Amino acid sequence: MENVDIHTVIRAMLVHVPFDGWTDTAIEATAKDLDLSAADMAQLFPRGAISAVEAFVGISDQDMISRFAELDDRPTGVTSTIKTLILIRLEDAAPYREAVSRAMQVLAKPQHAPVAMQTLYRSIDCMWRIAGDRSVDFNFYSKRVLLAGVYSATLAYWLANPNADQDKLDQFVSRRLREVAFLPKVTAPARQIAKTGIKMAGRMMGRLSPPWVRS
Repeated sequence: MENVDIHTVIRAMLVHVPFDGWTDTAIEATAKDLDLSAADMAQLFPRGAISAVEAFVGISDQDMISRFAELDDRPTGVTSTIKTLILIRLEDAAPYREAVSRAMQVLAKPQHAPVAMQTLYRSIDCMWRIAGDRSVDFNFYSKRVLLAGVYSATLAYWLANPNADQDKLDQFVSRRLREVAFLPKVTAPARQIAKTGIKMAGRMMGRLSPPWVRS
């Protein structure tokens, strides 16, 4: 398996996912395509299909970062940056819409809730950091919670409306971001009430953050 990395394997698996879903069947078919053994696949995906889904989302994060870095005219404002990142992600995902839908179905299962939380957090955290967010404490978590809502709503809209053109997607994201911008600022009493929960979330998110975020 020296010359095959997980990116190559996931790309090959995307051929099978629309028919077989994110399943052991898709993993086995991909192994056959790439002449990999069951042991090779177990090494790449130690928890089976859910590991493959997690890798798929992680690769999408990396592609989003790379695509944004390659833009000749990158937006400078926070809101414009966030919107651009979301739209880039959806544009890149368009050829794999069925794979994204199947991934969402897997992540929606109760037993996969921890992975669903991890992958969403990592994606949102990437967006905020690219946008230049340097907030701490309550603002750090509240921003990520709000963007998680915007991104989740947009992804659901995108999946439910395969014929929506770029203008409609742009308008949908813009509306969601405006709604978040108009939310009232959190009051001091609310901050105090949330203090304990934030500390707990901080410990959890520290463990969930990928290495390039913690460094």
